[in-house]
Amino acid sequence: MKIFVNAKTQEICENIGAALNELSAEITFCCDDSQAESANNYDVIIVSTPLKNEFGLDFVAEVSRKTSAAIIVLARADIAEDVQNRIKFTGAFVIGKPFPKSVLAHTVKMALLARENINRLEQEKSELSKQLDDVKIIDRAKCCLIEYLNLTEKQAHRHIQKLAMDTRRTQREIAEDVLRTYSGMTSV
Repeated sequence: MKIFVNAKTQEICENIGAALNELSAEITFCCDDSQAESANNYDVIIVSTPLKNEFGLDFVAEVSRKTSAAIIVLARADIAEDVQNRIKFTGAFVIGKPFPKSVLAHTVKMALLARENINRLEQEKSELSKQLDDVKIIDRAKCCLIEYLNLTEKQAHRHIQKLAMDTRRTQREIAEDVLRTYSGMTSV
C-alpha cells in the first residue's frame, strides 16, 4: 500500500507516519505545496490541514478529480464537521484532531475498503452501460431487418443470433454490419 501525506511541517508528517507504523505501508511525505502534484498513483492520500499556502480543501478537491485514491483529511475537532460538509463531494473521510493513533490506521483501512467497493461498483456500472449500448444497437438492427426484409421481431432476433454463431462474432458486431448495410436506404 502506498500512502501520500501532505502536511504543513515535517514534524506533523513524522507524527502521522508514526500513527501508520502498524500498516507497513510505503509512505511519502510532502511539506511543500508545490510538490503536491506528485500525489498521483497512491492508494491513500492524507491531508493534515492547514497546509503551508492554503487550508487544504482546494488540494483535496483537485486530488479527488485526478485520482481514485482514498482521501483522509485531518482537521481541528471544532471545525471537522464543517470541513466534512464542504468536501463531501470528494468522498474524503475527515478526522478531528487530536485523535488516538489507532483511529488513523483504522480510518485508512476503512477508506481503502470503501474505495475498493466504489471501484467495483464503477466497473459494474461500466459493464452494464456497455451491455445496454449493445442491446440498443441490436434493437436498431432488428428494426432495420423488420423494415427492409419484412421479418418479424422474433425472426430478426434469430437472424442476428444465427449469423453471430455461424461467423463466431458478437451479436453487436453483426448488428453494426446490418446497420451499415441498411443505413443508406430510406423507406418508401
